[in-house]
Amino acid sequence: IAPEIFEQFPDTHVGCVVLDNYAGCSDKAVEDVINETKKLVTSNITDASIIKQHPIIQRWHNAYKTFGAKPSKHTVSLESLLSKAVAGDNLRVNPLVDLYNAVSLRYLLPAGAFDLDAVHGDITLRKAGDNESAVTLLGEKASRAPQKGEVMYADEKSAICRRWNWKESDRTKITNETKRVAFVFEIIDAQRLPELTAALEQLSAYLKKICSSSVSSYILSSDQSSTTVVDASGQLINQSVQEQEQLDHLPIEDFQQAIAYQESLQTASQEYQVRVKKVEELRKRDIEPWPAVKPISTSTQQIIQEYETSREEKQYTVSGRLMSIRLHGKTAFATMQDRSGSIQLYFKQDGLGKERFTLFTDYYDIGDIIWVKGITFMTKMGEITLNVVDFQMQSKCLRPLPEKYHGLSDVETRYRQRYLDLMTNKETRDIFKTRAKIIEFMRSHLNKHDFLEVDTPMLHPIPGGAAARPFVTHHNALDSDFYLRVAPELYLKRLVVGGLERVYEINKSFRNEGISPRHNPEFTMLEFYMAYQDYNYAMDFVETMIKRIVYNTSESSRISFRGHTIDMKLPFERMSPYQALLQFANVSEDELSQENIDDTCKRYNATCNANAQYYEKVLALYEEVGEPNIIRPTFITHFPIEVSPLAKRDRHDPQVAARFELIVGGIEISNGFNELNDPFDQSERFKEQAEQHASGEEEAMHYDADYIRALEYGLPPTAGVGIGIDRLVMLVTGASSIKDVILFPTLRRKIEQS
Repeated sequence: IAPEIFEQFPDTHVGCVVLDNYAGCSDKAVEDVINETKKLVTSNITDASIIKQHPIIQRWHNAYKTFGAKPSKHTVSLESLLSKAVAGDNLRVNPLVDLYNAVSLRYLLPAGAFDLDAVHGDITLRKAGDNESAVTLLGEKASRAPQKGEVMYADEKSAICRRWNWKESDRTKITNETKRVAFVFEIIDAQRLPELTAALEQLSAYLKKICSSSVSSYILSSDQSSTTVVDASGQLINQSVQEQEQLDHLPIEDFQQAIAYQESLQTASQEYQVRVKKVEELRKRDIEPWPAVKPISTSTQQIIQEYETSREEKQYTVSGRLMSIRLHGKTAFATMQDRSGSIQLYFKQDGLGKERFTLFTDYYDIGDIIWVKGITFMTKMGEITLNVVDFQMQSKCLRPLPEKYHGLSDVETRYRQRYLDLMTNKETRDIFKTRAKIIEFMRSHLNKHDFLEVDTPMLHPIPGGAAARPFVTHHNALDSDFYLRVAPELYLKRLVVGGLERVYEINKSFRNEGISPRHNPEFTMLEFYMAYQDYNYAMDFVETMIKRIVYNTSESSRISFRGHTIDMKLPFERMSPYQALLQFANVSEDELSQENIDDTCKRYNATCNANAQYYEKVLALYEEVGEPNIIRPTFITHFPIEVSPLAKRDRHDPQVAARFELIVGGIEISNGFNELNDPFDQSERFKEQAEQHASGEEEAMHYDADYIRALEYGLPPTAGVGIGIDRLVMLVTGASSIKDVILFPTLRRKIEQS
């Protein structure tokens, strides 16, 4: 990219994807891509008349005006493509053109391509001068020379396109005979860099997957204005041949990540480049930035505790991450953080020597992991500090930490890059330490009550154990579909049938459902089963366990959750959905009568199916306006049998299940019931579920013949309980979202940036 381009358009970025040795691709696959893209685009842009007013199109028109092009007479290539898509015109040219046009549309980026074998020498994005040679644009008969000042791409022979517009010349156009191609995407607004990077990754993925072709990608900007993409032999030299072969054999997802990582390096921050330079300098001095481990004698908090106890100056060796560095002439202070906490370090030139002291000040950065040997003392400010007498790099940090030790506050970055969140936010580390304590206490409590911890399959041939839509996967060797478990229930009850009368599993389960502050598709729960007990005993057991968990993790019976202070020491209440509506939702008995329940559900937007029975309507109303208002711990009982396909009927009322849910702070924490052990009744309920599934209810269960067979051998009277560990951690720690308590929550895929 010529310097004068950046003078007028300083935020210019050109993304390039190079395809080597193209041998054709599936027309059907490309057609699917085109159709998918057209649906996506036309769902957002439905009227061709608004295309010219689109801010991205306007931005390009304004750029064209700088060299005399009138928007009324000059159409942006992206504008033409959008107009055709909205009009429903056929966008098919040939597979390669179709692919990059689809990506151009998807990300609203001007794009073009040229046949590398038709290029003469280097290609430059520059401004036209006097007496430029004429170029015949694609689809035109007459040749025209670029006017002085126009932005154009040109090789060493002539112009390839005029006015920064990808109507390629016939000389370099893509045909069915093309073997090597360079695709180009452009932005003149740095804020669109994420879209540019995404477009490169998307096109690379299509070429790799659909065309089975090797690709490489680049981003040029003012920081890196040129690159060599091919040499005389046509081999990619941006990376070694060995590296390219490794990429070629990666699965498509890994290939996408590899390309994204390469792009992130090209667009990395200036500070990143400075740190890379330090690595080079360290190695010139025979100092390895990532050496073998150095032994340590203690942790930062043990150092502090021992000094507070004895007030003796002792020597220690300890390792951790530098979280701050403060230089003061011939001295320096730093903060080191390890798993236990942090401690202040003191570096002094007189003690270390000028060369060693300068090594630290010149080559060590915030984020570096360092080993130090030092002697404890207390500063005049009263801070326990380690006077460093020796140090060594343990791992060089190449990327600057977020916000320079002020903590990571961006929520999305905290979830996507949890390592940064843990590194910079003590509150996050405390949440996950509490989570570990909760699980540890659960195990201890259950083990003391003679429960046996077991493992059951995560791959199920038949989804079951809960009303939920499953994830489906395929096992190649068995040539069979399997389902990621939605619950371990049916396998755990098989174990009770087999004589393991008290079992539990702390399990990962997966449900293909929506994401919310209370839901993550992958979640952790405890399920336990105890023979010869009922759901009333189970409620007592759960209440005792949760109270002890709260006290043992927070040393108080009071917790703060969503603006409420909840005293877990008080007895947990027990009531039906009907009673909960009266008490917590201010719904009257008259509104809940048989005659008025339909109108009441409609008034409160409570939805239920057309064939719903009275109890089901009350439950739907309760879930809409009752449950969110239950703050203090409350067991809800008397659930309709229709929504409890694995639970026994209540012996006093066969229309309801012998079942409970524990609600605290407006969310469900636990679910339990008397397990249905009548094989005839269970078979009928499975049939009803299967019929619902066949009629389109994706969350309905399948018929599990082997489980019925197991029941026919005899399941003793059994109470079963499930506790959502993620939600319980939310409750104890006061977290507002389930993503705050899951180390790596499920998120929409995003192209990696530097």
